[in-house]
Amino acid sequence: MAAPTPGKKFFGPKPSSVTSFAFFAVISVLLMVVDHQMRMMEPVRSGLAVVSNAAYNTLNAPVRLAEEATDRLRSKSSMIKENERLQEELARNKVLISRLTTLDEENRILKQMLVQKKTLPVRSEMFSVRRVLSDGFTQRFQIDGGSNDGLEVGMPVVSDQGLAGQLMHVAPRASQIQLIQDKNQEVPVLFVDSGVRGIVHGTGDDTRLQTRDLPYTDKIKVGEKVVTSGLDGIYPKGIPVGTVISAVPGETGAYVEVTVEAPKSIGKQDAVLVLMVDPNVKPLPSMDAEEESGDGQTRRRAPRE
Repeated sequence: MAAPTPGKKFFGPKPSSVTSFAFFAVISVLLMVVDHQMRMMEPVRSGLAVVSNAAYNTLNAPVRLAEEATDRLRSKSSMIKENERLQEELARNKVLISRLTTLDEENRILKQMLVQKKTLPVRSEMFSVRRVLSDGFTQRFQIDGGSNDGLEVGMPVVSDQGLAGQLMHVAPRASQIQLIQDKNQEVPVLFVDSGVRGIVHGTGDDTRLQTRDLPYTDKIKVGEKVVTSGLDGIYPKGIPVGTVISAVPGETGAYVEVTVEAPKSIGKQDAVLVLMVDPNVKPLPSMDAEEESGDGQTRRRAPRE
């Protein structure tokens, strides 16, 4: 085997940097022109794009998951705060609606009371109900008027529904009302359609009154209106007392038992009218007579405290 010739290099001298740059630049330009014309590098670029996109998604996944978790937490926190705000707003609106409803009802009652005041045949004064007092058997209502306002025990009290009761205790600045539904109350009444007069008494039930010792008559009918007769000299004539809901003969057949649906009980927010009459007035003679000509009914004076 022949030895290499002394002094002769295996490769020739390296080209200069400028020559190398020019060579590769020309090659690049040629490749770009060819690729532009023939799209030869398109598969390579697509593959590289897929690989780079997959690599990017893989490397970026933890960051993306962290951002999504943060967004969810922020969204949940925001929803919780918004829900709490809406709950508070709903509660405020319910309170507002309740107040508006109460005010609307009070306004309706006051308007009705003003109408009542104009139609009553005697002078009356309006007072507000402040407290409800109960001993377990009866209810009594305290109003914000007393002897300083000219009120006296026994004066009649009228609500927006009709006759409510009488004043039973009077102090300088407050008074108590005993309802006509109380068992100790009796009211001389007139059955409007039949013209029959009688006395109704409280039953202890907030909704009902009953007749007492009313001789049998078939004139009284269910649905008939009942008003004060005015014969006791205390309750002016014509104040609504209720409506007949039952009229049946008693056990002996000598008397008729009439049940009257009384006006609704007074509410704590209601206003009432106190009739400024003399509670010490004597009853008309017909109230003390054993019988009144025309209907054969026994008359009794309602007790006064």
